[in-house]
Amino acid sequence: MPRKCVVKVVLSKEQREILTVLAKRLGTSESEILRTALMDYAKELGLVKEKVCGAIRF
Repeated sequence: MPRKCVVKVVLSKEQREILTVLAKRLGTSESEILRTALMDYAKELGLVKEKVCGAIRF
């Protein structure tokens, strides 16, 4: 199993409130919200091409 990397994120008070509300409404963790947002942004920029057998290809 691959090791996970811990990343610190600095948010403004307003950003933190938005993150908390999103997590509550979606019923998921704040870290999952941030992971999903990061991957969606990477896909939008064309940095992630496809997902093959669980591995992300760049």
